[in-house]
Amino acid sequence: MWVKKRHRVTFEIVRPFLKLYFRMFYKCKIKTHKLPKEGSIIISNHSTTMDPFLIGTSFNKQLYYMVSVDLLEHKVIGKLFKFFVNPIPKAKSNKNDIEAIKACIKVAKENGNICIFPEGNRTFSGKLGNIDYSIVKLIKKLKKPLILCNIIGGYPTDPRWSNKLRKGKMEVKIKNTYSVEEIEKMDNDELYQIILDNLTVDDYHLGVKFKGKNKAEDLERILYICPVCHQKNTIYTKGDFIFCSSCGLEVKYNEDVTLSSSNDSFSFKYVSQWYDYQIEEVKNSKIEDELIYQDEIEVYAPRLYKSKELIGKGKMSLYKNRFVFNLEDKELIFHFSKIDGITLLGKKKMNIYYEGKTYQVYKDRKTNLLKYMHMYYILKNKEEGVEDGFIGI
Repeated sequence: MWVKKRHRVTFEIVRPFLKLYFRMFYKCKIKTHKLPKEGSIIISNHSTTMDPFLIGTSFNKQLYYMVSVDLLEHKVIGKLFKFFVNPIPKAKSNKNDIEAIKACIKVAKENGNICIFPEGNRTFSGKLGNIDYSIVKLIKKLKKPLILCNIIGGYPTDPRWSNKLRKGKMEVKIKNTYSVEEIEKMDNDELYQIILDNLTVDDYHLGVKFKGKNKAEDLERILYICPVCHQKNTIYTKGDFIFCSSCGLEVKYNEDVTLSSSNDSFSFKYVSQWYDYQIEEVKNSKIEDELIYQDEIEVYAPRLYKSKELIGKGKMSLYKNRFVFNLEDKELIFHFSKIDGITLLGKKKMNIYYEGKTYQVYKDRKTNLLKYMHMYYILKNKEEGVEDGFIGI
C-alpha cells in the first residue's frame, strides 16, 4: 500500500506547528478545507520554498506530493521523507515518467489525495511558468475531483532568488473545483486552458508592502543582461539596489515590488519585465561557436536516498553546441545532442541530464546559473527550428 496510517499521524502532529509558523513568518492565516472521501487531485501555482506545506495545511487530510526525484537525493532527509510522507518521485528529465504515473494511479485507487505543482519549478519572475500538457491526460486518467489552488503573495514574500523573507501578506485560496463528471465533459484543450487561467496569480498588483532589509540582494541570480547598455554579466546588487558595472545603471527594488530608477533609459516597472527582456535578447542574438559563459563551479553525482558524490571542482564553459567542464584531473564534454534536459534546483544548483546520468552543478550565491539554462534551450530550439519552445521553466 502507498497510503499508510503513519502518514496521517505525521500530518496531524505537524499541521498545528506549521500553521503557527506560517502565521508568524509568512503572515499567512491558513483556513482548513474538507476533502472528499474518494480522494482528489490538488494542483497549485509554485512560488515559495514552503508551498507543499502551505497547501498541505490547507486541507483536513494528508496529501501525497509529486516531487522531483532530486529532492530525495539525500542520505538522511530523503529516507525520512519517504518514511513519513512517501512522496511520488518524478524525474525532471522525463516528461512522461511511467513510474510516477503508476504511483499516482496507486494513490488514487487507495483514495489518497495527490498534490501536484504542474510548473515543476518555482517561479523566478513571479509569472506562471511552463505547464506541460501531459497534466491534462493525468487528471483525466485518475478520475478524481480536481481542486485548483492559488498561493497569493508568495513571490514577493519569498522570492526564489533571495535568501530573505519579507513581511507582507499571503493567502492560500481555492480558486475552483471540478467534479469527475465535469472533467469528463471537457476536451483536453479546454481543461488545459482552465488550468492555466486558474493557476495564474498576479503578485505585482496586490497593493501590499513587503518590508525587509536588502530587498534587491541576489537578484543577479536571475538578472544577467543590462537593459540600458545591453552588456551581459555586469549586473550586481547591494542592499535595495541593482547596479550595472558597465554603464553605471542604478535601480531600486521597492517595498511594493516595483522597480524605479533616475535613468530615463530604464523603462521596466517589474522584475518580470526585465526577465522577459533577457529571454528575447538571447533569442535575437547571433551566437558564434566561441565561449559564451564561463564560471568556477563544483560538479556532483546525485544519488537517490544517498549523499551526493563529488566529481570535481573547476570551470564550466558554455559554447554554441556543448558544455565543457575542466575539472582538476579530468575534462567532461556534454554535447547538446546527448543532453536529455537541464533544470535548476533551489537557488544555486543546476542539474544536467546527460546520457542517462545526472550531473549536478553547484556554485555560490552570486553565480547566475539561469543564464546557462536559458541559453541551452534557446540554442536547442533554434537548431530544431522552434520559435517559442520550452526554455527550462
